[in-house]
Formats: sequence, C-alpha cells, structure tokens
Amino acid sequence: MTLISELIDVPETVHSGDFVLDLAQGVTHIERTLRDYIVTPELAIRFGEALGIIKGALTDRSSKAAYLDGSFGSGKSHFMAVLSALLANHPGARGIGELAPAVGKFDGDVIGKRFLLVPYHLVGRQTLEEAVLGGYVAHVQKLHPDAPLPDVLIDTPLIDTAIALRAKLGGDAFFGLLGKDGSDKDKGWGDLARTWDAGQFEAALRAGPDSTDRKDLVTALQQALTGFADLARSAGTGYVNIDDGLAAISQHAASLGYDALVLFLDELILWFATKMADHAWVANEAPKVAKLVESANADRPVPIVSFVARQRDLRELVGTNLPGTDHLAFADSLKWWEGRFGSVKLSDNNLPVIASKRLLKPRSAEARAQIDTAFTAMDQVRQDIRSALMTAHADRQAFRLTYPFSPAFVETLVALSGALQRERTALRVMQQLLVDQRNTLALGQLVPVSDLFDVLVANDEPISGELGALWRNAQKVYAEIRRLILESHGLVEEAVGTVPPTHAVHRDDRIAKTLVLAALMPEVSSMRDLTARKIVALNHGYIRSMVPGQETGAVLQVVRQWAARLGTVQLTGDDASPLISVRLDGIDIEGVLDNAKGADSDGTRRQAARTLVFEALGASKEVTLDRVTTYTTIWRGTRRGVELVYGTIRDPGDLGDSMFVPTHGGWRVAFGFPFDEEGHSPVEDLDRAGRLRGVRPARTICWVPRHFTAHVERDLGRYVRLQYALGPSFDQLAGHLSDNDKAIAKQQMAALRDQLRSRLSNALLQAYGVVTPDETLVDTAHGGIDMFVSLEPGFTPKVPAGAGLRQAFENLLDQLLSWEHPAHPHFPAEVRQADLRKVHAQVRRAIEHPEHRIMVEPGERPLMKKVANPLRLGEQHDQYFVLGHHWEQHLGRRIVEAEAAGKPVTVRDLRLWLDEPRGMGLPQEIADLVLLVFAEQTNRSIVLGQPIDVSALQPLPADARVAEEPLPDGATWLEARDRAHAIFAVADITELCTARNVGLLAERVRRAVADRTSVARALYSALVDKGPAVLRGNVDAGATERVRIAEGVVRLGEELAAATDNVALIDALAAFDLAGVPLHMGRSLSTATDLVAAVRRVDWDIFATVTSWGPEHPQSAEAKVVADELAGVWVANEWAKHLQPVLGKADREARRLLLEATRVRDPTPPLPPVKVAEEGDRVVDRASVTDMASVLSALAAQGRRVRVTWKVVE
Repeated sequence: MTLISELIDVPETVHSGDFVLDLAQGVTHIERTLRDYIVTPELAIRFGEALGIIKGALTDRSSKAAYLDGSFGSGKSHFMAVLSALLANHPGARGIGELAPAVGKFDGDVIGKRFLLVPYHLVGRQTLEEAVLGGYVAHVQKLHPDAPLPDVLIDTPLIDTAIALRAKLGGDAFFGLLGKDGSDKDKGWGDLARTWDAGQFEAALRAGPDSTDRKDLVTALQQALTGFADLARSAGTGYVNIDDGLAAISQHAASLGYDALVLFLDELILWFATKMADHAWVANEAPKVAKLVESANADRPVPIVSFVARQRDLRELVGTNLPGTDHLAFADSLKWWEGRFGSVKLSDNNLPVIASKRLLKPRSAEARAQIDTAFTAMDQVRQDIRSALMTAHADRQAFRLTYPFSPAFVETLVALSGALQRERTALRVMQQLLVDQRNTLALGQLVPVSDLFDVLVANDEPISGELGALWRNAQKVYAEIRRLILESHGLVEEAVGTVPPTHAVHRDDRIAKTLVLAALMPEVSSMRDLTARKIVALNHGYIRSMVPGQETGAVLQVVRQWAARLGTVQLTGDDASPLISVRLDGIDIEGVLDNAKGADSDGTRRQAARTLVFEALGASKEVTLDRVTTYTTIWRGTRRGVELVYGTIRDPGDLGDSMFVPTHGGWRVAFGFPFDEEGHSPVEDLDRAGRLRGVRPARTICWVPRHFTAHVERDLGRYVRLQYALGPSFDQLAGHLSDNDKAIAKQQMAALRDQLRSRLSNALLQAYGVVTPDETLVDTAHGGIDMFVSLEPGFTPKVPAGAGLRQAFENLLDQLLSWEHPAHPHFPAEVRQADLRKVHAQVRRAIEHPEHRIMVEPGERPLMKKVANPLRLGEQHDQYFVLGHHWEQHLGRRIVEAEAAGKPVTVRDLRLWLDEPRGMGLPQEIADLVLLVFAEQTNRSIVLGQPIDVSALQPLPADARVAEEPLPDGATWLEARDRAHAIFAVADITELCTARNVGLLAERVRRAVADRTSVARALYSALVDKGPAVLRGNVDAGATERVRIAEGVVRLGEELAAATDNVALIDALAAFDLAGVPLHMGRSLSTATDLVAAVRRVDWDIFATVTSWGPEHPQSAEAKVVADELAGVWVANEWAKHLQPVLGKADREARRLLLEATRVRDPTPPLPPVKVAEEGDRVVDRASVTDMASVLSALAAQGRRVRVTWKVVE
C-alpha cells in the first residue's frame, strides 16, 4: 500500500503560523513572501485592479478605499504584501512573470512613485483612532526615527507648552519643576517621582505615544503644570479625532516627500467582528470607517488609499446581537461604507492552484505519475458519487489540483474556515489533515468531508458571538448523537480507539459529523439537501456496510434510529430517499413529555398500535359497535370486502368467540397485538386459535405477530405521549416554555413523532413477519408459518409475501379468495359499472348481427378484451368481436335438465350454475351481465310478475323465472317487420328474429297504434262527412280510394290493439288484409293529423254557396274549376296526391269568389241574395280576416243589420 505521504512532502507537525502571514512580517520579509507566492491568471487581473485604484487616487488627488474580498485562506494578506512590494518598486515583485502585464501598464504612473506603505495590526486596539493613527505613528518611527511626529496625539498642546516653558525658564529651572533629583520626593511626587534632564526630555519627545518615557513625561507635566491640566483628555496618551488625524498623517506623509499614503488594513473586519457584542462600541466606531474616504477635514495634501481585507460581510456577523435601532444604524453605516468603497475580489478558485503548488506538489515525476493514475481511477466511480464530490462549480482539472481533497471538501472547508479564527486557513487545515493521516491515508483514498468536523468544529469557536452559539449547539447535538452511537454499539468513549477502523462505530460517527457540518453550513451547495446516498458519496470509501452496495440502506437505518430518539434528527420527503438533516436550535422537550406521562397507558398503546397497523393496511378507521372494520380490496379486477378485528387473541375477555365468526358469508382476519402483558407470549394466542378451529370453524384467519422488545415498547409509549402532547393540551403541557420556544418545541416534537412513527412502522413490519426480523426490535423466537392460523379447515395459508404490510395482507387475501373462487376470471383491472354497460352494448350488437360478428371501435377494444374475453362472452380480436357460445351451451344444458325434471328455472339457479364445475364467485352485477346476455342470446325472457327488459343492464331479482320466449315463423316475422316499417314507421330493427326484436317490434307497434288510432279514425270520419260536399253528383263518397285506405288503417289498428301477446300481434300484422299498398296506408296514417286540421279550417258553408252557383252566375265557371280540382284530389290516395294544399286553395278561392259576388255592379240588376249563415262564432287572425269581411259584406248587401263584438284571446 502506497501512502500519500510517500509521494508528497507531509511534515511531522503543523505550526501555528504555517500558511498564515502577518502583514507587517510579510512586508518586512518580502523576499520570502515573494518566493512563496503563487500568482494565478486571476490574481494577476486583481493586481491590475488594485493598481488602477491607486492610479485613480493619484490622478484625482482624492482618497480611495477598496475591500479585498475573499474567504479565509484566499491570500488577502499575501496579496497586500506583494502589492506593497510592487508599490515599493521591488525588483523581486517586478520580476514575477505573471505580473508583467500589470507592471507594464502602471509603470511610471504608479510603480515608481514614492508611497508611504503602512501595514496594520488592529486586534487589541480600542478605537479606530488608536488603530489607524497609532499604527501610522509606530510605523513612521521605524522608517524615520529622526522625523518629527504627526500632530495626531492629544497631548501635543501640553508638550508644546512644556517646550516653550523650558525655553523661557531655562533648563535648570524647568527640570527643577519636574523634579531634578530625588530630594523632591517629599514634595508630593511620592513613588511617581522621577529625575529628568535634557537627554531624557528629548528622548521622551521623540518617543511614540505608547512608550513609557512619553507617558511618564506627560504624567510629570500634568502634576507640575496643574494650570494646563485641562489640555489633557485622559490620564494617558490619546489621539485627536479621526477626521483631523487622517488629515494630519496625510500632511505628515507629504512633508516626508511621499506621493501618497497607502494603508493596508488587514484585520479591520476581523477586529469589528470580535467587538460585535459591545453595542455602544459598534455604534461609536462604525461610522468612522467611511472617514477613510470622505472626512470633515479635507486638508489632505496627498491622497490616502486604504485596502481593507474583508473575509465576511459584517451583516452576517451582526445577527441578533444588536437591538433593532442599533441594528438599523449599523446597517446604515455599512451602506455608507459600501457606497464609497471599491472591491477587489480574491476568488476561492485560486485555492486549487495554490494548494497544488504549496501543499500537494509531488516529490518527483514518478510520484506525479502514480498520483495521476490513482486520480484517473476516480473516473470509474458511480456517476452520483462523482457528482456529489465535484460540486456544481468545479471541474475535473480543479479536482486533480486538490486531490486527494475533493471539490466538495474544499467548498465546505472554505465556508467553515471563514467562520473561524484567522489561523484556521484552508491551506493550514488541509495540511493538518495530511499530517494527522500521514501514516494511514493511502493513494487512491480521498479525505472525507466528515474529517472537517474534528479540525474545525469539535474544539474551535467562530469569530462572532452569534455563530458561537450555533457552534456550541452543533457540538451539543453531536454529543447527543455520539451518545446514541456508543450506546448502540455497547462501547464507552475510552474504548473507541481500540476497535478497528472498519468497525461500524466509525461509520456512524462520520454520518453524524457530516449531518452536523451540513447544519452549520446550509448555504454550501455540497452540503445542501443531504440524502443517505449523498452522505455516502461525501465520505467515499469510509462508509461501509456488511453487504457491499448496501451502504445507503445502512445509513438510512442508522439515521432512522437516531431520529426516533432525538427530535433534532429529521427525515423528510420521499420515504425511499428522504432528505436528512439535524436542527441546531433545539429546545429541551423532555419537560413537556414528562407532563404528558399520564397519556401513556396500556389502552392508549393498544389504540396507537391498532392505528399504525390499519394505516399501514390502508384500512378504514371506521369501526362498528362490535369493533369490526371492513377492508376493501380489488381482487382480480373485482371489489371485495374483508372484515378486520384487532385485539389480544389469547384473551376471550378481549376477543370473544363470536368475534372470530364473519358476517354475510365473507372472510374475517383477526390481528393480534405485537405486545402483551408481562408473562404472556404468542404461544397462547396460537393455542386459542387452534382450539377455535376445532370447535367453531369459520372463514377467519388469525394473524399472530411477534412481540416487540422492551426497547420498542418504550418507543411506543414515547410515541403515545408525543401524540397526546401535540394535541389540544400542548400549551398547558408546555406552559414552562416561552412562546418562541413553544413554537420550536412543537416543530421538534412533531419531527420526533414522525420519526418514531417510521421506526414503529418498521418494527410492525418485522412483528407481522413482512420483513426479516431484527432481534433488537422484536422477539425472533416466534415467526414464519406459525404466525397464521386458519379457522377454515379446508384452507391452509402460506406466509404472505410483500414489501409492506398492505402488500402482504393483499397476498394473504389472494390466497383465501383464490381458494374460495378458483375459476374467477383474471380481469387485468377493476371492472366498473360503466365498463359493464359498454360491454353489454357491444355484445348485444353481436347478438343482433346475423353473423354474430361485429367491428368494434378502437377505443372500445381494450375494454372488450378486459371484460368480455375473461367472462367467455366471446372473443375480441384485433378488430372484430365474435359472440361466444360457452354460456349458451353450459346454462342451456342445465336448463334442459331442470325442465326435464319439471323444475322451474329462476335467476338464482342460473347464478348457482355459473359456479359449476368450479366456483367463479362473480359479483352480482357481473353475473347479471352474463345472465342478460344468455337470455337475449337464447331468446329467453326473465319474468317477475311482468317481463324484465333483458336489453337493459340492471339487477335481476333472484326469484325471477327464466323461460324460453315463443317466436313467429320467419316469413311472418319478415312480413310483419316490413309492414311495421311502412305503415307505422318502426325502424332500426334487424331482420334477425329474436325474442328481443319481436318484443321491440311489438312494443313500438302497440305504441304507434295507441298514439295514432284516434286521429286515423278522425280522418276517416272527416272524409266521410265532407265527401258529399266535395263530390257532387252520383259519386259514392265512401267508395273513394282515400276513404278506403283510411278505413283500412282504422281496422288494422283495432285488430292489433286486440292482440294478446307479441307473437299474436306479429301474426295479426303480417296476416291483415290491407286496404292498399302498405306505404299508402303509412302515408295516410302519418298525414292524418294535418289533414283533419286542414278539413276543419275550410268554411264549408262558403264552399257550398260558391259551388252551388248555376250557369247564370257570372262566376260559376270559376267556381266549377275550384270544385273539380278539389274533387279530383279527394278521391285519390295521399301517396299519389296531397290533399292538404288543395284544400287550402279551394277554401281561399271560394272566399274570394263570394267576396267579389257581393260587390254592387250598376247598372247590373241586383243578384239574388246569397245564402249566408246568420249566426256564428269564430276566431279570426291575420290570415282569415278577409274571410270574415266577406261574410259581413254579404250580409250587408242583403240589407241586414249585424251586431259585431270582439275579444282578444291572445
């Protein structure tokens, strides 16, 4: 086995300063900094951006500031050190090849100018003035020890007064005031007294503000010059405000001959982050930062350019530390900064390149080749594992640069290190892991993501108090899970180091660490939406299972066990591949559960177990008074009901003997509880079931489960308490919690309840023998076929198979129903009532077809194959359905046998015969479909008091009798069918002489006779009554063809109405001596209503008047034409000549002629009076008003007085 440490340089130890650069040291030791620095193409661009900001400041003569944005370990301090070297025109920096474009672009305009470069170390400072101004003074003193200090010290006026006083008094007198020798101690100086001379005084003047000499001088002056004490702002050395101080250092830099002042504020953001808990400090110091760019004192001879390293947005660090108003004020300060600060972004994408060169560089070409070969082998890893390791942003090349660290590892590392102390840079953490595993990490292995927990979470604290609380919660949650891990493996902490690396305790520990890391860094895509498969991938090669390939299942099993015990561990979403997470904002819920202890009893546990079992079965929660639930299943395409009871099988007091007897001849399954009182076992349940089988056999199955272990029973009790606590009593039970904590507690308890339900459901599967038992969950001494006892002596169940309890139960039902109904058709899907109606319609079409073979529409063919074929009603082929003869033969034979024995046949008999020779057990609606098809196919009727329409799918009474229907002979049938069509317009009846067709034809003819006989008789009467008025002379009005046909129609209707049954009606219709051609009779019947109305509309008085005019009448010729035309049509049949239009014409012409005859024609002598009815009553509309006017005119012409009244009727 080749170790990684044999191929790359891995030190024995990691020192605290490795890969961490103190900016001041980086500038001081610039040669080493430049030698170690790696310039990537992206970094070269960033150097150009930084130089451009400085050029802008020089050009505009204005101050600038920019963030150096990058995570911890992205190289911000190194960037500043190299930038300072460029600004100092250092040959080593200019000589970096990757920086040549930037050097060329800014050479002369920036590089080559004289800059005062000030690196800062801010941690430990109290104010921004002390940090920025004090840092400047300290740095200038090193560079220019003989130069005067800038006017930034608040004690400067006191010093200036002292210098002036010395010049005025002379040295001896002045130093005498300060205490020239030790004799002055008696004058009140005490232990603070010190002897001063010219040399010491001059040294103190040149000293920095933090030096002891200067502080002692200021103290001595305050004591000696009490009149000037108000010039001092504090007991020690201080600084002027930031506005004046920045102006002072700009003026000071200009006096030293510098073109610009460049401040490298490497730790400003980190400094602020450590102070976030101090609200007053934040409120006071935050607004000052913007002064780096804009100030009330604009007297800056040279621009100040500030580079501020920013590893985190301060908004993320504020959290809930600041109250509302302070939070808003701080947010405003941040906006003010960002509106004036530029940004140079140092991407984490540089880390792979830097790590490959500084940390993972192979020792030789041979070593590189070995690593390349091992990395290439990663291409063979499963796609889902590679996807999890690669992340959405990395590529294969980036993975190779950081191998054996995956991109997912690096992404998580960068996010975690950004929340921690500065020393925890990404490179240092990576080296620490290599050092820790230098003797174990083999070539081909990856460093798992879970290893980050120990180096970054277990013992570290983040940089902010808000994150600190989250970190501590993470450590607490991990400790809780760790306790469960050790408990489950029977280990103590001290013994973990003694078990081999392949022990499952290490696997479980990595799972826990991965979950906690994901909870800490939810924004990291690699750690988001964790599933068991993803956890395995992130720890590739380190999570193992006893059966290779089952690692995902092992992870799920472990996590589910934790989730059942801890509310902080949660599984959500798909049961097969749930999302796994832990909550870090946990609330102690045990107090709530302790308050709910009263809800945990044997009765509530039994009720909870029953609910879980019935939910797993998908059974209804409705229970009858006798504790019976009906379970509905679809078996072989038909809906079946099975009764369920649940209780303690061994105990007659819980389940009496009658509880094992099903109702309505069905089946019942008795489920036993998977637990019992102490001292009882499943053997007692089996004994009682055996006794019942002997003394009270029934179609009942007893399902005797394994019993839970004590541990699972406790889980059941905890589940009961959770279920109760989450109900209406929650607020009372959680009264000791705040409202906010109540909301969190309720979420955690709900999650814990759901996980316990999942765990208990799994235990139930094992208890009822569905899955392989785990001895930690159930008692494995009982099981197998002994779990099932049939009280039906003829049936012996097998152990049902199924992935879940419902599937296993369905398998058991299939066994018992197949035993009871072995010949039941195998319908491929549930057969519904609508299916039966459609199938019935298609089969009836086939029955009525002469060849019993029909084309079925494409949409109906699958249904016919689904139902008609298994029922043996016929055979649906690709296009055609062919009627079958199975039931015609089978039931027909049994009917013949029964009739030969003199037994009447009923529907009940037919249903029983359907189950011969083996039981089919068809539901009644399907059996009735078969019987209706049989009846219609064999021309049989089903009668219960009166015939039942066998053409309609409907429930059939069991007592209804089945009899063969008599039929007319073929010739009679065809003749009657043709006549019915011609005379009564009865259509859509095939030529096939079947009982249905006979009945249908007879019914339609009866209905036509009933509807039309009266109007046919009215037509006949009208023709006979008005015939003499139309047919003047010697023509017999009753002998015309029209009257003869009308009379024949009436006689036919009367004869058919007298027929006693269908066959008699068919015979009478076929044998009737027709008065004419059937079509002529049909036309007479169909137009009878209109003709009767037309006859009634004619004013026969006027018609008689006009047609009685003799030759002397001037209009007699016209009247004769009208009369002859009507008479000619009247005598013909309606088929030949239509009477209605001619009647209307004759009436109109007669009225016209009469009206014209009434006009006065002088000097023509008056005509003899026209006979007009002297009294009448009629309804007049627009069409007949002229007729009425004619009558009135005729009466007026005779000199008659007429009374006219009217009434609007509509």
